[in-house]
Amino acid sequence: MTTIVLLRPDKAGDLIKTLPVLRALNKIKPKLVLHLIVSKANESLLKYENYLTYSVLPSEWEQFDDNKLQGVLTTLLPYPSFEVAINLLSDSFPSVERLLNLVSAQEKFSIFSDSLPIGIWPITYKNKTPIHQNETLNIAEIIGLALGLDLFQTALESPRAPHLGPEDEKEALNFLKIKSGPWIGVCPFAGTLQRTHPLSHWEPLIKQLCYSADFEKVILFGAPTALSQMDTLKQQLGSPSKLILCSPSSFRSLGAYLKRCDRVISVDSGPLHFSLALGIPSLGFLSGGDHLRWFSQISPRDKLVKRGLFSRYPSSFEMKWHFFRWK
Repeated sequence: MTTIVLLRPDKAGDLIKTLPVLRALNKIKPKLVLHLIVSKANESLLKYENYLTYSVLPSEWEQFDDNKLQGVLTTLLPYPSFEVAINLLSDSFPSVERLLNLVSAQEKFSIFSDSLPIGIWPITYKNKTPIHQNETLNIAEIIGLALGLDLFQTALESPRAPHLGPEDEKEALNFLKIKSGPWIGVCPFAGTLQRTHPLSHWEPLIKQLCYSADFEKVILFGAPTALSQMDTLKQQLGSPSKLILCSPSSFRSLGAYLKRCDRVISVDSGPLHFSLALGIPSLGFLSGGDHLRWFSQISPRDKLVKRGLFSRYPSSFEMKWHFFRWK
């Protein structure tokens, strides 16, 4: 029995990119005992991945000193020591490297960086950088180099979408009710400020959707912290009856809401990754960045706007124009 602990204490979109690799690893080496260290933001996605177990870090773990963080790990982890520990982040984050350093394991692996503690084996990409390579393949390369496996093809063939539960489907049905026409989901919020476009840019497009005959419902998604902004926006639009404000109970349950939509419009965030993984026609408004790395697997029904013409954020006019072209 080989015990392996994998570090993924970041956002939900990153875990969505990791799931095909975890499934590939389980398919190729089903006898491996896999345990993930995850964040509160992405834990809900693992409930139905029955081949692994996971521990959830406190949201403020990065502020803990080494002694306190070591105590947290001792309490959370199912084994006093693992055979292998792997940091799955494709870029260097000193806080996660520190976390890996505190995990008890016979061998530890992480992507090479100048801040990597002594005692952790450095991994170097064959192409020396994760840029422009599908992020799922970046993660497959990290695990493959650490364990001496080739996961690329199996990872590409593995299902991309998180598994949903019956409670997720029930929640979405109870909230959104019976469907009798086309629905469109709108996800204007991201977990980081630099990816969250000004709501004033979204307002004309959402207004157009609400007063168009094309859609029975326009579902505006956001976390509970964004509900006041969403409510203000609805009032500014004249409180159209077809605009539904929606804050799912978990990120996993968001998938059940998205599945009921015929189309989804989103910023560069977890909901966009979720929508694309589910195969829902999606329009993504990005704000720069490496789109080949994060969005290399899109279908002809999808459209990505990499950035605005004069700013990193597309203007209201550009958003409406791209929507017309996509529709």
